[in-house]
Amino acid sequence: MSTATAPPTPLDRPDHLVGESTHDPSGALHDRGRRALRGTLAALAIWAVARVLLEGAALVAWLVERPGQLGLRTLPTVLNHWDAENYLHVALAGYPTFGVVPFDEAFLPGYPFLSRFVAEGVFFTVTPNPTQVAAAMWLVTGLSAAVAAVLLWKVVRDRFDARVAAGAVALLVAGPYAHFMVAPYAGSPYLAFAIAAWLLVQRGRWLTGALLCIPAGLIRVETVYLVAALVVAQLLGPRIRPFWSRLWRAAAFGAVGSLGLGYYLAWLWHQTGNPTHWFLVQKLGWHRETQWPWETFRTTLRIATGTTGSGQFQEWSDIVMVAVYLVAVGFLIAKRWWPELVYTGLMVVSMGTSYAWTSMARESSVQFPLMVLVASTLAGRRRSRWVFWVVLGIGIVDATYQSYRFALGDWGD
Repeated sequence: MSTATAPPTPLDRPDHLVGESTHDPSGALHDRGRRALRGTLAALAIWAVARVLLEGAALVAWLVERPGQLGLRTLPTVLNHWDAENYLHVALAGYPTFGVVPFDEAFLPGYPFLSRFVAEGVFFTVTPNPTQVAAAMWLVTGLSAAVAAVLLWKVVRDRFDARVAAGAVALLVAGPYAHFMVAPYAGSPYLAFAIAAWLLVQRGRWLTGALLCIPAGLIRVETVYLVAALVVAQLLGPRIRPFWSRLWRAAAFGAVGSLGLGYYLAWLWHQTGNPTHWFLVQKLGWHRETQWPWETFRTTLRIATGTTGSGQFQEWSDIVMVAVYLVAVGFLIAKRWWPELVYTGLMVVSMGTSYAWTSMARESSVQFPLMVLVASTLAGRRRSRWVFWVVLGIGIVDATYQSYRFALGDWGD
């Protein structure tokens, strides 16, 4: 008499990986070590090629359109535009004012403070100058992107083969809007912690995963989606029974994982007396407030049709990307990838009901579950592999173009 068992959730490792050490432990460990090393080197190679390509495009932009201005002191600041300037302000001075331009408190402290720490250590000073901090931001972004690439390879390799892992990593570091993995933005450091937390939960180490969500929450507000997705993973995971045990673990994970972002919001409340100050700054600085999705679409369309230059291109890119997100949500539902659906779906709902779809395209740079979805759906099948290469090629062209224009100070979404 056999007993039916529930199919494993996407975050569960395949049985042959969970139990492979029980058969010939020394040989299995040796094979796993070699495979891990090969995967690490492959992920780093993909990251290095993408980094050279995208940063090279930025340097070419300065050499062509700003002749004579590129030097040793300006090299780290080639991509220091828009939000990067706010991060630089925070790294240099913290948060001296609240509720006034440039609204620096909208930018979480994890990335700029880490960069300040690195600048002090690298340049042996307690008062680093702007160039030194900019160099540290460049270093932190680059190393974090490399770590994120390696970790994503491990996440995908646990579930699929090396070809799918390579495809996902390529989309991460060279896909559309991957220039934000090169520019001094907080996306790369956030992904390093977020993907690490995802990997640990996938391997059953939920407490360590929850602890890694804390620094992620001090870097990007997307940690809300991350924690919610991994809470769902705890609820659906078959390893802990009965259900009440899973429910307790999920609640504990949510509480621990939310500490970083919760601390910063509480600190802003203490400093300003307003428990919703972060949301107020979003409204004052970027008109972000909740409204009906059709109103958000109408606003986005009005901006796209009434703007010229790079602003028009970015708004239309946001519209196209929303369509891609909706298709991806359908695939996630069909595949029953519930944690991934929560991560992406919450983002779509949150940003899709804001003032406009501004930054929806840029958000793709941290939507690593979608990179796994695309790679596993296209790169993992021989018949559709050519489609994957077309998608990746379009992404590389877009990211290269974006890096070139972003280096010149054009709005990058």
